[in-house]
Amino acid sequence: MSYPRFTLGLSMEIFPEGAWAMSELRSALDDLAVIDLDELSSDAVLDLVGELTVTANRVAAALTSAVRAADRREAYTRDGAVSMMAWLRGSCRMAPEEATATVSTGRRLEQLPQTAAAFADGAISAAHARIITKAMTPKRLAKAAEAGIDLNTTDGILAALARATAPKETARGVQAWVAGVDPDGTLDDAADVRRRFTMASGLDGRVYVRGELDPVGGEYVHTALAAAMNGDRPAGDTRSHAERQADALVALARAALDGGGLPTVRGERPHVRVTIDLMALCAERGAAGFSGGSLGWAGPINPETARRLACDAGVARVITGPNGLPLDVGREQRAPSTGIRRAVEIRDEHCVFSGCDAPPEWCDFHHVVHWAHGGPTSCDNGALLCERHHTCCHEGGFTIRRDPGTGIWHTYRPDGTEVLSRAGP
Repeated sequence: MSYPRFTLGLSMEIFPEGAWAMSELRSALDDLAVIDLDELSSDAVLDLVGELTVTANRVAAALTSAVRAADRREAYTRDGAVSMMAWLRGSCRMAPEEATATVSTGRRLEQLPQTAAAFADGAISAAHARIITKAMTPKRLAKAAEAGIDLNTTDGILAALARATAPKETARGVQAWVAGVDPDGTLDDAADVRRRFTMASGLDGRVYVRGELDPVGGEYVHTALAAAMNGDRPAGDTRSHAERQADALVALARAALDGGGLPTVRGERPHVRVTIDLMALCAERGAAGFSGGSLGWAGPINPETARRLACDAGVARVITGPNGLPLDVGREQRAPSTGIRRAVEIRDEHCVFSGCDAPPEWCDFHHVVHWAHGGPTSCDNGALLCERHHTCCHEGGFTIRRDPGTGIWHTYRPDGTEVLSRAGP
């Protein structure tokens, strides 16, 4: 059985309104979706995989080019975003590291036309392009120019290498170029003292961490973890080294919170927040019909975990209505009381501006109807907005509105049009 051949004409027609004509691409994808793969021969399936790999590379290249065009003209400001990376994360639900890599690759490919052409042809992948562009820092390009190393020649050599090899082999060639430009190998990397650390809550309820530290910063962390790991290790401890390090990290964080030495956040001492229905909290272990609680950042937990945390916790009551949304608490005043802010944080969870997921501790309490115009300081009239988007709503002319009786927010541009996700079907 044959399968439909399709191509992505990346020189797509542009309508006067500026919208891309994507109908042919969508039609090809619709045709692809109805192929019965079980009816294809092994050769046909392999051919299809190869064709799709090239196509995926071409789509990635087109995406990178489009992102660069939007980045260059700062189109993201139309939706109130602070950068193209932030817009990709919010409006296209792109992972932070993917958004950063796409923007960075697009910027540097402008100086590497042969690599860009190989990417656009589908001959190399986004991974190849990123390996090459990541090495082409402004400092290295300047050093290469000083040494008489022609950038166009380098571009051609690395593009040809990427066309013929897997990313790992391409990386070796790039490292050889770096060594030629910088005789000491990777001085730029060694001088990089930036530290990166990310935490993400997975769909399985676990929290995943990743990051990198400079040598000195890593030594500080290692020494502190080693002290927590080995200072009071019980006899017969069967935990692995990785498990002991993870437990030590949590212990250090808990000790810092319990010690009271951390800065206050929005007028409150930093604390772990657990939200759970009172009846669920009081129910017997394993009782049916009760949902679990929720941590302020990590998300849902089961009722027994919430009960464990409640054993030595302070309790703050927030009364909710039949729809589960917090009702007003505290008296009317210009600045929200601790109770009002806590209730708004429970409802909103993060900045409510479209596409933004800034956590509550980064957010201001925003009066939807300004306090000076008669708007009450209440849960119903309050919203969480990060500093950037709080400014957008006051000085920038953006507005936000919540659907009555729900926690669903809408964001509107100064011209009245709504800011919507661009990643929908």
